Amino acid sequence: MSETQQIRLGAWAGIANLLLSLAILLTTRDSWKFWPVRGDSDAEYAAWFHHYSTAAFAQTFSTNIGALLGIWFAFSLTRALRLPRDCLLSFVIRTSATIIVPGMIVVNAMFSVTSTPQFIDNPSSWPLLRAFTEACLHTFYGLLSVFAFFLLAAAVAIHRSRQLPAWTGWSALVAGLVTLAGSAISLVRSGWLAPLSLPSVTPFFLFWLWVAAVSVVMLRLPSRDRVPQLGSAGETVDKTNENSAGWARR
Repeated sequence: MSETQQIRLGAWAGIANLLLSLAILLTTRDSWKFWPVRGDSDAEYAAWFHHYSTAAFAQTFSTNIGALLGIWFAFSLTRALRLPRDCLLSFVIRTSATIIVPGMIVVNAMFSVTSTPQFIDNPSSWPLLRAFTEACLHTFYGLLSVFAFFLLAAAVAIHRSRQLPAWTGWSALVAGLVTLAGSAISLVRSGWLAPLSLPSVTPFFLFWLWVAAVSVVMLRLPSRDRVPQLGSAGETVDKTNENSAGWARR
């Protein structure tokens, strides 16, 4: 597989990651309350999981697949930025994307357990249901620091390599700082910013939107495949990516 194909397949993986994330919202939308929010009663927790038990399982599947696609995107991003494999920034980007996968699997495993009838139908199990959900929340929002490291490393790499437009770097920096600050949301006990309220998941969607936007940019990158052509004197001229530097400054 050529380098151009690798980059473009990784870009499509990034776009699919966003689509899978948006699918989450379509499965549990209930007057803009997509999940049980910290501060709800035990009965409200149980009622949500009873009503959306199938959707909750669908969410775990889609987010796990999305996390795996995120690894593909991360590796393609380092190729698009022409980062050496032994480069620290490349290591941080790839490792962060890889760590997100087991983190999401753990979160989704706990989320799936709370969707089982043994928890939902037995009121005496509702406190345990809340305990599992709380553990899920702390792990979920703890992962935001990993998302932030990914974005901040990408911002520095984009600035140094100049292979992508400058706005992709600045937006990664802003999204990374917001995402890093979002880790503290797990400490909020109630209110409009309570964990799993719509405003509280904004950092995650900033990440997914940034990935999708950069994926579109990567799809538009000039081909990097070598196209040998004969010059006027018969020499072989390498036309690989001759306009990439000028394109990145746009």
